[in-house]
Amino acid sequence: MLDTWLSRPGSASDALLSALARRLLSAGLTPDALTHAALVTGVLAGALFYVDHGWMAFVTVLLSGVLDAVDGRAARFGPGPTPWGGVLDLTSDRVVEAAILLGVAVPRPHLHLPALVLATTWYVNLCVFLAVGAASKASGSPPQSEKVIDYPPGLLERTEALLFAFVVVALPRLAAASLYLYAALGMLTAAQRWRYGRRVLR
Repeated sequence: MLDTWLSRPGSASDALLSALARRLLSAGLTPDALTHAALVTGVLAGALFYVDHGWMAFVTVLLSGVLDAVDGRAARFGPGPTPWGGVLDLTSDRVVEAAILLGVAVPRPHLHLPALVLATTWYVNLCVFLAVGAASKASGSPPQSEKVIDYPPGLLERTEALLFAFVVVALPRLAAASLYLYAALGMLTAAQRWRYGRRVLR
């Protein structure tokens, strides 16, 4: 939801991200290099959460999120999106999410159950949005975005994960509750995408 709002055409955030993407392109960085950088910094953030360097981890997550937000723009402004770039971006995002969840939950036994619940909802959500996206493309339905791998947007996107990371750092006593809330919102997102698929594909 926040990703869609921040990237809406004509917004200040959209202009800022586009300017950054052009600047990075002019510096010689390729879209795939930016995706790899987002992956490395995201995994590093997970490691920092694990060793309890919370604020440093949060800043690193934020950097990873910015890099993830500009790689696709850099592709559109430069050489153009590629199928492999879409696969790389989608896979890297999931690796970063997993690294952060493990970094937050593994050293904190009281978070094991809520983290497992959240991971389960991610599994379901991933299945729904990939299945709906693939079936929509196969049926010839109009794409929902300019992305190479298209899937319908939902309530939860990448930026909401930054809010979760902030709660873990700033309000650690609410970490378990935030994991359960994140899981519930994830299931609502899966339901949104399921309804969209049912409407478009029937």
